[in-house]
Amino acid sequence: MERIIKGKDIPVQANGRQPYDLAGRKLPIEHFVVRHTTPDNPFKSHAHEASEAWFILDGEGIVSLDGEEYPVEKGDLILLEPWVAHGLRTERQMTWVCIG
Repeated sequence: MERIIKGKDIPVQANGRQPYDLAGRKLPIEHFVVRHTTPDNPFKSHAHEASEAWFILDGEGIVSLDGEEYPVEKGDLILLEPWVAHGLRTERQMTWVCIG
């Protein structure tokens, strides 16, 4: 299953919708947080028992997932399974939403 859904790869439909396929995934929602990450304030790698989804609202950066790094940008959706070590850093500023 994909861990990062690239927003630029999802076509916008005629009605203006840009659907992200989450079929087969369960994400209980206990929190919804808007975060601002900067070079001086990276989101340090950690792991926990809950699943999360991160949606990048603005900017670009590097997400680490179990020690591997992937570029992410505005429109990308990162899907985190329980106990996957995850963190986020950027050279400028990123605004993103954490749902989990």
